[in-house]
Amino acid sequence: MEIEFMLSATSLKKLSQTTATAVLGFSILAAIGTDPAQAVNLKTFNISGNFAPAAVDGSVGLPVELANGSFSGTYTVDTDRLPASSSFVDLTSWTVNLVNGNTVLRTLSNSLAGNTAYIQENILAFADAGLLTGQNNNLYSLELYFNSNFTGKGSTNDGIFLDNSDLGSVQSSGSTAVTFAKGESVPEPRTFAGMMVATTIGLWVKRKQKAKIAAY
Repeated sequence: MEIEFMLSATSLKKLSQTTATAVLGFSILAAIGTDPAQAVNLKTFNISGNFAPAAVDGSVGLPVELANGSFSGTYTVDTDRLPASSSFVDLTSWTVNLVNGNTVLRTLSNSLAGNTAYIQENILAFADAGLLTGQNNNLYSLELYFNSNFTGKGSTNDGIFLDNSDLGSVQSSGSTAVTFAKGESVPEPRTFAGMMVATTIGLWVKRKQKAKIAAY
């Protein structure tokens, strides 16, 4: 009888600990659910891809350096506004690194003055604002051409990096084709919180079953 009571007390203690963890998890979920960002359905996507083995003939500078290179990063957009027909849907944040080997040759980011990014029809573009306004000499953009009805994720073999920059004494111009690009959703925070709660409950159930077997 005493052993039974001790097992029961131990089980109740474990249940109490698990319940507390679950309550914490659900509290996290509730907090995330009331995030003001949900009002416009902001979603973050991973973006990555590869450049062609060689730049277009006549190119110099960065387009040549990016040959056989790659790019990767993330971007966030209001998916309720997608697919974008003839309108421009601006990205709310983005960071994309253009890389060759282990060297980052250029970064396109909302944290950099003059940079812009948008989705328009099936085009996902990251660019220096000068390309659109003509107000400076640093004109470059990474443009990816997806299938119609693009909603933030998908793959394509069509894209290009365009450059027409004059950075002091360094001239860079021309283009490099994109041979492959892929956009995919980043799991939302609530997904991770839900997994944490489910895993905790699962571990508690297994321990309870082992305790019952040991009692016999």
